[in-house]
Amino acid sequence: MLRSTFQLIDGIGPERESDLWADGVTTWDQLAAAQPQHGEILERADQQLADGNARYFQDILGSRECWRLYADFQRDTAFLDIETTGLSPENSYVTMVGILDYAGFTAFVRGDNLDELPEALLKYSLFVSFNGASFDMPFLDKEFGRASTGGEDSLFARAAHLDLRYPLQRLGFRGGLKKIEQATDLGRPGELSGLSGYDAVRLWKMANDGEPEALTTLIRYNAEDVASLPGLTEMMVDEMAYGTPLSSTIPPAFPEYDTGVLPFDTSLVKYLTRSARHRY
Repeated sequence: MLRSTFQLIDGIGPERESDLWADGVTTWDQLAAAQPQHGEILERADQQLADGNARYFQDILGSRECWRLYADFQRDTAFLDIETTGLSPENSYVTMVGILDYAGFTAFVRGDNLDELPEALLKYSLFVSFNGASFDMPFLDKEFGRASTGGEDSLFARAAHLDLRYPLQRLGFRGGLKKIEQATDLGRPGELSGLSGYDAVRLWKMANDGEPEALTTLIRYNAEDVASLPGLTEMMVDEMAYGTPLSSTIPPAFPEYDTGVLPFDTSLVKYLTRSARHRY
């Protein structure tokens, strides 16, 4: 998809790019042949793509067009979601992080293996989250003593970050992740659909208070969040690329992860769901 993207060149915006496509210029090679003055930057881009440097393209294209990176970096993508004890990194902390990649799902849990997360993140070129720019990334940078999200000190400075919230908004999908899951029929099974972020906080407290299955239920809840992200990403990319040369380079679907292999306590979920009804 990036090899059909021309907006990385100064002076080529969305309209000029569309005009070039309409004229039959749809790849970097064709653009270099038609307009040799762009040859140097296209050679540099080709080398950066070969080197797996997704951040290079995000820095040039900006977050608005970052969705175009997914097709080329799918195999080096980590879908990421965190759970915390509250809404602000200033007075709350990370309880666990779920990562889904080609190898499957991994839970990084506070008090167990959360300290292994920074090293684990180094192997990825692209992170995909929902609302991660405002929530997940600042929390994780604070957790690991990093100065600023997106800056040189950030955990994510070496990779690109696609926050699904914004391209999905461009497609007309508003609200939180669960609302969009329901609207697109890409959501979690019914047993867990009634849980919320507040319940994730409660599950962590229950686990620390000795509730036997609270932690496994929290991990399963998080895994359901993460498992919906590939489908939402690919639906979004399909819609964004529709009717353009970009659509010819959409990759095969990301391997589906069966969250059913992860246990959870049905009675605990029912208890939390009933409690939620009484809160409103």
